Amino acid sequence: MNNKKITIELFSIIKDLIKNAWVVLLAVLVGYMGIYIVSHSVYKPEYTASATLVVNNRSVQAESISQFQSASEMAAVFSNVFTEPIIKQKAAAFAEKSGFNGKLTASVLPDTNFLEVKVTSDSPQTSYELLTAVLEVYPEVSGKVFKNAVITVLSFPEMPHGTSNNIVSENKSVIISACIAISVFLILVASVMRDTVKNEQAFKEKIDSKLLGVIPHENKKMTVREIIDRKKKSLLIYGNTLVTLGFSEAYQKIAAKLEYMKHHSGDNVFAVTSVAENEGKSTAASNIAIALAKKNKRVILLDLDGKKPALYKIFEEQYIEQSELGELFEGKLSYGDFRLRKYKKIPLYLALNTKVHENYYQWIRSGEVERILNVFKNKVDYIIVDTAPLSADASVTDIAKFVDKTILIVRNDVVRASAINDAVITIEEVGGKMAGCILNDTYPESLLGGVKDISSGGYYYSKKYGSKYGYYNTEKADHGSEENELVGADSHL
Repeated sequence: MNNKKITIELFSIIKDLIKNAWVVLLAVLVGYMGIYIVSHSVYKPEYTASATLVVNNRSVQAESISQFQSASEMAAVFSNVFTEPIIKQKAAAFAEKSGFNGKLTASVLPDTNFLEVKVTSDSPQTSYELLTAVLEVYPEVSGKVFKNAVITVLSFPEMPHGTSNNIVSENKSVIISACIAISVFLILVASVMRDTVKNEQAFKEKIDSKLLGVIPHENKKMTVREIIDRKKKSLLIYGNTLVTLGFSEAYQKIAAKLEYMKHHSGDNVFAVTSVAENEGKSTAASNIAIALAKKNKRVILLDLDGKKPALYKIFEEQYIEQSELGELFEGKLSYGDFRLRKYKKIPLYLALNTKVHENYYQWIRSGEVERILNVFKNKVDYIIVDTAPLSADASVTDIAKFVDKTILIVRNDVVRASAINDAVITIEEVGGKMAGCILNDTYPESLLGGVKDISSGGYYYSKKYGSKYGYYNTEKADHGSEENELVGADSHL
């Protein structure tokens, strides 16, 4: 299995760019801060005074090409003469200064006999005085080099009115553009190099487990008010008129595979877990159970996420006496008194916890959970167990030992492939069996032209495991508006 293969996936890149837009903004701010620091701390202002001289050959009288070429050659020679140390010494003495505290340069303008002389220093007054002194003393030196040269000052030096090395707006734009380009490039590199499962092909190349199904991204279609109030919607495939056909069919296909497993090997108790939080585990467990129940199979959906129960929020249930699963495991209820919640008009029975039970570890390790599961197992066709994420709760591996098989939910581009493979190996090493993985929240390539929403589909844990959940508002169809029934676990299944 090649776990290191790089996958380029457009939706992953777009998501990363949007998610990390703050990095680009921060890079722009860093660029501006750098410009400010350089301008006020490192930056030393310089002032340049300049003069333009024209060089002619005294011996060539006619206007001809040879005269121009001769003058150009003389100008090139004089550009070197002006930078000789003797010029600087004489100019400093003429200006009555202890030394030539500036930079003297001379250059010939291209294809002309014009000579541009410049003096740059940290003071406009110094630059002006030194250049004026250079123009006064150069005949004494140049006359000894070319007696036939005639040098005329075309433009006399003026006092510099501004710095010659300031960071102009063009340079600032270049710096800011470079910061943006570098930050975007780094985000792209990080996105491409991140070793996660980004599509179905990547799963097959990187993950050493069977792929049970692929769940497409589902837009929650939230109203403006719901977004402002930070409400959440559950995406159940029953009683929800806004769920797309593709989303529902994906779960129907997974249900068909579970039916096949039961037919060939008798497996009917499946634990649903994930490596990390925010992978859509609870929504997947709920919809798998619903998909089976819609086939007229008797199904119990059981919440064993004792650290942070979630199913009761997805199904919008409240605490009911004699219907709290934790109280059954704690011995406060007998099995005969425990009442399951029947979900609407399909044979789906909910065994929920509406609150955290601190001693839930003891239920699992004492064998009480396994005992109750075995009782339920003989009364229904399937049991779907929603557990905590593997990274958040070590008891998941204990559950994997006594269920028939475990289903691992893998959300698109979230968990590293190596961590997923480690999870599969861990489940098998403790004696559990893998039914396979479900790749959740994928984006079809056919949607490349019209992405309207990139928010996470399904019901996910909050960023910090253990924080509060938002309210769930399930859209109900006419056939699903009835209240859920309570049924006795002992005699009515």
